Amino acid sequence: MNIQQVAEKLSISADTIRRWERLGMIPPITRDSDGLRTFTDTDIRWVEYAKLLNMMNVSPDFQIEYVKLAMLGKKAIPARQSLLQEQLNQLKEDHQCLTDRINEMEKMVEKEEIA
Repeated sequence: MNIQQVAEKLSISADTIRRWERLGMIPPITRDSDGLRTFTDTDIRWVEYAKLLNMMNVSPDFQIEYVKLAMLGKKAIPARQSLLQEQLNQLKEDHQCLTDRINEMEKMVEKEEIA
């Protein structure tokens, strides 16, 4: 698949994919003899992963570090697991904070209905 096909499939821009690759948020994509990116299924999964992390507001620094560790192979599994656990803990904390805000907003709505 070429970059435009991947972009359309995943509903993101080709420029976004290029930027993620340039920043190291996805591993380097293989290029054909003309220098055009040729995406494998694995490459597409990496782009999907980057999109998901961006939707969760995960920092680019985390994504870059994770890709670097992934490129090291199996020897970096413990470090990757640790990094993922840290991020999961942060997401849970953020979720709890958001839940608390929702509860407060619901109370405000109730008070407005009574007033």
